[in-house]
Amino acid sequence: MKEQLVYLGVDIAKYYLDAAIGSEKRRFPNEAVGHRQLIRWINQMESAVQVICEPSGGYERALVRALVGAQLKVSLVPANRVRQFARAAGILAKTDRIDANVLCAFAQAMQPGTVSASQLEQEHLRELESQRRHLTHLMVMEQNRGARVSDICVRRLNRTLIQQIKKQIEESAELSAKAQKLTAISGVGARTAALLLAQMPELGQLNRREVAALVGVAPFNRDSGKMRGKGAIYGGRRFVRHGLYMAALVAARHNPILRNFYLRLRAAGKPAKLALTATMRKLLIVLNSDLKRDLRYA
Repeated sequence: MKEQLVYLGVDIAKYYLDAAIGSEKRRFPNEAVGHRQLIRWINQMESAVQVICEPSGGYERALVRALVGAQLKVSLVPANRVRQFARAAGILAKTDRIDANVLCAFAQAMQPGTVSASQLEQEHLRELESQRRHLTHLMVMEQNRGARVSDICVRRLNRTLIQQIKKQIEESAELSAKAQKLTAISGVGARTAALLLAQMPELGQLNRREVAALVGVAPFNRDSGKMRGKGAIYGGRRFVRHGLYMAALVAARHNPILRNFYLRLRAAGKPAKLALTATMRKLLIVLNSDLKRDLRYA
């Protein structure tokens, strides 16, 4: 029985995988054949192995899927944290094989968490949703140029991708349950639900202040000495904020609770944009609370 956990660092490049465990180092091609060879090598080891790698512009995705599919433990760690760890340890040289060793040392010190199958589903959904946004932007550009033929093609691609996103959500019981919960709130449609599920995996796991700051709808003070400036929002996840803005526009008209909230702010003399931003924040907090309630009783 495998009891002792050892870490295997894998530095990922476009064409190669440089793996290191202890003093042993190997190189594999970064393709399906190389992934199978790496998995076979890991399965031959006597100890339990956790693979450590960094995000590498998407070149790591196929490997991570293969490792999770083979029921092996794998962690994705931020590259900047690993680099800072290397500098702190006095390792200034940087090659693929050195990086693999550094990943091992980093994992032994930090013991990072592993990637789950549900996280991979969410990552795939994030890719689809990002591509949908790209196609929507492209469609607007083509409409503005008046290129009708291209416009029809982009519309068809956009519809196809939306169907793929819906299918991806429906195939995942967890995502489907969350999507039903989100779309039950007036103002939140299928696209907004897909955007939130893809770009905000933390939804339902944070408190109201944290989730508002993460999206960038939390007002921050601008005070210094006796000067009291106006609070303003900034930072956060721009694409989520854009989608939430459109949802808040609809909710301010058709959601009875949020409509009354918006009108009350306007009656108090608040500018329309400020009132709508507050409605965005209120809607986000409601969505976060609903998903958190589900997690509590799961």
